[in-house]
Amino acid sequence: MPFPSPADDFEERTLRLDDLIVHPSTTFFIRIINLSMEPTFHRGDLLIIDRALPPLDYRAVLVVYKEHYYVRRIITEDERIILRADNPSFVDIVVCPDEIDLWGVVTYSIHKDSAPTRKLPRRVK
Repeated sequence: MPFPSPADDFEERTLRLDDLIVHPSTTFFIRIINLSMEPTFHRGDLLIIDRALPPLDYRAVLVVYKEHYYVRRIITEDERIILRADNPSFVDIVVCPDEIDLWGVVTYSIHKDSAPTRKLPRRVK
Protein backbone atom coordinates (compact mmCIF):
# COMPACT_ATOMS: atom_id res chain seq x y z
CA MET A 1 0.00 0.00 0.00
CA PRO A 2 1.52 3.36 -1.01
CA PHE A 3 2.11 6.14 1.44
CA PRO A 4 -0.77 8.71 1.32
CA SER A 5 0.10 12.19 0.18
CA PRO A 6 -0.14 14.96 2.79
CA ALA A 7 -1.74 17.12 0.09
CA ASP A 8 -4.82 14.87 0.06
CA ASP A 9 -6.12 16.71 3.14
CA PHE A 10 -6.10 20.01 1.22
CA GLU A 11 -7.91 18.90 -1.90
CA GLU A 12 -10.37 21.57 -3.03
CA ARG A 13 -13.78 20.87 -4.50
CA THR A 14 -14.42 21.84 -8.07
CA LEU A 15 -16.32 25.09 -8.32
CA ARG A 16 -19.69 24.59 -9.99
CA LEU A 17 -22.15 27.26 -10.99
CA ASP A 18 -24.90 25.22 -9.31
CA ASP A 19 -23.22 25.91 -5.95
CA LEU A 20 -24.11 29.60 -6.32
CA ILE A 21 -27.83 28.97 -6.81
CA VAL A 22 -30.00 28.57 -3.71
CA HIS A 23 -33.45 28.52 -5.35
CA PRO A 24 -33.08 26.99 -8.85
CA SER A 25 -36.71 27.48 -9.85
CA THR A 26 -36.62 31.22 -9.06
CA THR A 27 -33.10 32.06 -10.25
CA PHE A 28 -32.14 33.57 -13.57
CA PHE A 29 -29.18 35.34 -15.15
CA ILE A 30 -28.85 38.75 -16.77
CA ARG A 31 -25.95 40.57 -18.36
CA ILE A 32 -25.48 44.17 -17.26
CA ILE A 33 -25.03 46.58 -20.16
CA ASN A 34 -24.63 50.04 -18.61
CA LEU A 35 -22.39 51.77 -16.10
CA SER A 36 -24.96 52.65 -13.43
CA MET A 37 -23.61 50.17 -10.88
CA GLU A 38 -19.90 50.83 -11.46
CA PRO A 39 -17.62 50.14 -9.59
CA THR A 40 -19.57 47.23 -8.06
CA PHE A 41 -20.83 45.67 -11.30
CA HIS A 42 -19.18 46.32 -14.63
CA ARG A 43 -20.55 46.44 -18.17
CA GLY A 44 -20.71 42.86 -19.42
CA ASP A 45 -20.88 41.23 -15.97
CA LEU A 46 -23.26 38.32 -15.58
CA LEU A 47 -25.59 38.76 -12.59
CA ILE A 48 -27.36 35.94 -10.78
CA ILE A 49 -30.84 37.11 -9.71
CA ASP A 50 -32.95 35.25 -7.14
CA ARG A 51 -36.66 36.06 -7.08
CA ALA A 52 -37.27 34.19 -3.81
CA LEU A 53 -35.14 36.48 -1.63
CA PRO A 54 -36.61 39.51 0.15
CA PRO A 55 -35.36 42.92 -1.06
CA LEU A 56 -33.62 44.14 2.09
CA ASP A 57 -32.41 47.74 2.21
CA TYR A 58 -29.20 48.48 0.31
CA ARG A 59 -29.29 45.16 -1.55
CA ALA A 60 -28.83 45.29 -5.31
CA VAL A 61 -32.11 44.43 -7.01
CA LEU A 62 -33.53 44.15 -10.51
CA VAL A 63 -36.70 46.19 -10.98
CA VAL A 64 -38.96 47.15 -13.86
CA TYR A 65 -39.91 50.82 -13.86
CA LYS A 66 -41.75 52.47 -16.76
CA GLU A 67 -41.11 49.41 -18.95
CA HIS A 68 -37.33 49.58 -18.42
CA TYR A 69 -35.12 47.24 -16.38
CA TYR A 70 -32.88 48.74 -13.71
CA VAL A 71 -30.27 47.23 -11.39
CA ARG A 72 -30.09 49.49 -8.35
CA ARG A 73 -29.73 49.48 -4.57
CA ILE A 74 -33.14 49.55 -2.93
CA ILE A 75 -33.81 51.85 0.01
CA THR A 76 -37.27 51.94 1.60
CA GLU A 77 -38.44 55.08 3.39
CA ASP A 78 -41.96 55.44 4.75
CA GLU A 79 -44.19 55.39 1.64
CA ARG A 80 -41.51 55.65 -1.03
CA ILE A 81 -38.70 53.61 -2.47
CA ILE A 82 -35.36 55.02 -3.55
CA LEU A 83 -33.50 53.17 -6.28
CA ARG A 84 -29.87 54.28 -6.01
CA ALA A 85 -27.07 53.58 -8.46
CA ASP A 86 -23.56 52.90 -7.15
CA ASN A 87 -22.20 55.25 -9.81
CA PRO A 88 -22.66 58.83 -8.52
CA SER A 89 -23.19 60.07 -12.09
CA PHE A 90 -26.67 58.53 -12.07
CA VAL A 91 -29.55 60.19 -10.21
CA ASP A 92 -31.73 58.40 -7.68
CA ILE A 93 -35.09 57.13 -8.85
CA VAL A 94 -37.77 57.85 -6.22
CA VAL A 95 -41.00 55.89 -6.64
CA CYS A 96 -44.06 54.62 -4.82
CA PRO A 97 -44.08 50.86 -4.18
CA ASP A 98 -46.85 50.27 -6.73
CA GLU A 99 -44.86 51.97 -9.53
CA ILE A 100 -42.18 49.29 -9.75
CA ASP A 101 -42.15 45.56 -10.32
CA LEU A 102 -39.43 43.88 -8.27
CA TRP A 103 -37.92 41.03 -10.26
CA GLY A 104 -35.37 39.80 -7.76
CA VAL A 105 -32.26 40.30 -5.69
CA VAL A 106 -28.73 40.13 -7.07
CA THR A 107 -26.90 37.31 -5.32
CA TYR A 108 -23.68 37.04 -7.35
CA SER A 109 -21.89 38.72 -10.19
CA ILE A 110 -19.50 36.99 -12.55
CA HIS A 111 -16.93 39.41 -13.89
CA LYS A 112 -14.97 38.81 -17.06
CA ASP A 113 -11.50 40.30 -17.03
CA SER A 114 -11.57 42.75 -19.87
CA ALA A 115 -8.26 44.46 -19.26
CA PRO A 116 -6.58 45.52 -22.48
CA THR A 117 -3.94 43.13 -23.63
CA ARG A 118 -0.91 43.69 -25.74
CA LYS A 119 1.45 41.39 -27.46
CA LEU A 120 4.74 41.20 -25.64
CA PRO A 121 7.92 41.34 -27.70
CA ARG A 122 9.73 38.06 -28.09
CA ARG A 123 12.87 37.66 -26.08
CA VAL A 124 15.93 36.81 -28.08
CA LYS A 125 18.33 34.42 -26.41
